[in-house]
Amino acid sequence: MTGPMVPGEVMISLLRRGEFLVSNPSTRTHAVGDSAFLELLASPSDPLDAPVRVRDASQPQFQDGLLEDPSGLDRSVTLQGADPVSLQDALALARRLMLVVDDPARYREYLTGRRLNVIDRGHHGNLHQRVGEYVLMRLRRSSVDDWWAEQKFTDDRREPRPGLYRDVQWQFATAYYAQAGLAGERILDFGCGPGLFARLFARHGATVLGLDINLDHLQTARRLAREDGLADRCEFRELALPITDGLVPLEEERFDRIFLSDVLMFYFHPYDPGLELDPVALMRCLAGLLAPDGRIEILEPNGVFWQQPWLGDTARPYTILTEYRHRHFGVTPTLEQISRTAEAAGLAITRIRELAASAAATDAVDADRALAFAAEFPPWWFFELRRRA
Repeated sequence: MTGPMVPGEVMISLLRRGEFLVSNPSTRTHAVGDSAFLELLASPSDPLDAPVRVRDASQPQFQDGLLEDPSGLDRSVTLQGADPVSLQDALALARRLMLVVDDPARYREYLTGRRLNVIDRGHHGNLHQRVGEYVLMRLRRSSVDDWWAEQKFTDDRREPRPGLYRDVQWQFATAYYAQAGLAGERILDFGCGPGLFARLFARHGATVLGLDINLDHLQTARRLAREDGLADRCEFRELALPITDGLVPLEEERFDRIFLSDVLMFYFHPYDPGLELDPVALMRCLAGLLAPDGRIEILEPNGVFWQQPWLGDTARPYTILTEYRHRHFGVTPTLEQISRTAEAAGLAITRIRELAASAAATDAVDADRALAFAAEFPPWWFFELRRRA
């Protein structure tokens, strides 16, 4: 025990005259305080006897949705009208927000230890576990999968919901596949969800097999394909578990393209911390289903920038990385992990694209923060993989 101290990653920035933002980017917690609060943080064991004004500026990271601002910062908080609080109350708030910690070793264990379940408050947990806690415990929802689909799609599941999924990922995909020459191709949409991409491929002349473990998604995908007059080009089947066994019935089939969207990260970091999945085994199975000149195409959250804080002015955004190679909160594979997985599966990466919003998103003074950030820091990657000779 070394006494109360400020963790090294805590950052302080000036908001306005007499008001400072104090943030812990590892825990996504924030406070707005005055200069007396900064003095308290500088010497928590021996604080000055002065009035302190401080307010909690944290909000649930997923309050606005998984594709919205992940900073966990309530930007509306100010000290206007705030009454002074006691030193004890100010220090208690700083401890709760982990702007001050009493035991650095326990703090490291909190950040890096694995959560045992969604109610394990002794560890921060990774992104999947934080989402599970928020959806199951705070929202009292029974399905994280349904909540995740709601982040991406309109209520009827027909279109992408307004936001980054539509304005970055979907915008790239519609432009890319309009020029891809899909007519006559056989495509496997692995983890097809409600069939958004399957219908896109079918509209461009491909025949598509969509696989998913979620029966509700499959039912929706079939209905939408019928409504769009694409039922003769789209087939949807349940994917049995374990996945590699579920692909066995396809062993005699061959596909010109195999497509995965927001799927691969769950093989590196499953929702269930007790579940071990093998991304190499998956990619090896998929590679075995390729036609001679076939390719695997992967849309995946960017392993550097996805779910990093949106900081700075909208015209000059920036972010802070607290981890990359050793993931504790993040769930996306690094570029090297994807490359090594491809190599082990007998595949080579033949194309990489970084999906960003249009740079015009930063032109306006009132630019949307999400689009401004995504114009500088691509939220998705696109990979094309082919079998090595």
